[in-house]
Amino acid sequence: MATEFKKNHGQVCETWRLLGAVNRATYLQEAAPRLALLTGDANKAKRLFNHLLSAAPMLDEEHRMTGATGESNDLYVTGRGKTMVVGGESARAMAVLGQLLAALLTGNEVILHCPSQDEMCIEAAKILYESGISDDVLSVANDSQTVTLLYIDRLAQVAVSGNRQEVQAVSQELAKTDGMLTQVISVTDMDGLSEILTPDYLYRFVTERVKTINTTAIGGNASLLELGT
Repeated sequence: MATEFKKNHGQVCETWRLLGAVNRATYLQEAAPRLALLTGDANKAKRLFNHLLSAAPMLDEEHRMTGATGESNDLYVTGRGKTMVVGGESARAMAVLGQLLAALLTGNEVILHCPSQDEMCIEAAKILYESGISDDVLSVANDSQTVTLLYIDRLAQVAVSGNRQEVQAVSQELAKTDGMLTQVISVTDMDGLSEILTPDYLYRFVTERVKTINTTAIGGNASLLELGT
């Protein structure tokens, strides 16, 4: 049963990743107005969320690269993987939810952890579930210690909102972990949210990949395939 759960969990998360940012944005757009009401400044939150979601087409773009004769190479971005969205004691709901939307929009599996705003997290997850996002893709882990969660296996990145001391504490703890290198994405400007508004912000949640196709085999000069025989 546990094996089957893990298998299905992985499949659901992979389906979310492969869905594409534009399609993922439709789920998040449905949830955004209700999420904005959790922040204390709904109008400002709506502008922030719309700013993030409007970048969805850009995330789906593929860029043709120069390659060898007989093949095409397309550069694209995709979610990094398992992502923790952490809110420190000084974090505000708008920053936490902005990081949450960014992590989901870019196709990642997300663990939300903000113990100081437990009810907000539970309500945000409920809203997102009702918009069609699976609980395999998004989970809330406020009943665990932050330090413990940072040692989760294959944790790709941590998006942490709070003051500089809180961000530094998370970074220092992650430096002690074994395995893959875990990236920290921080938001410390609780008033202006300037980090979220930077042009490269969403790209911090993704990794680059290249799709290579043997064009010779699908209609090019077939004699090129015989050169190695």
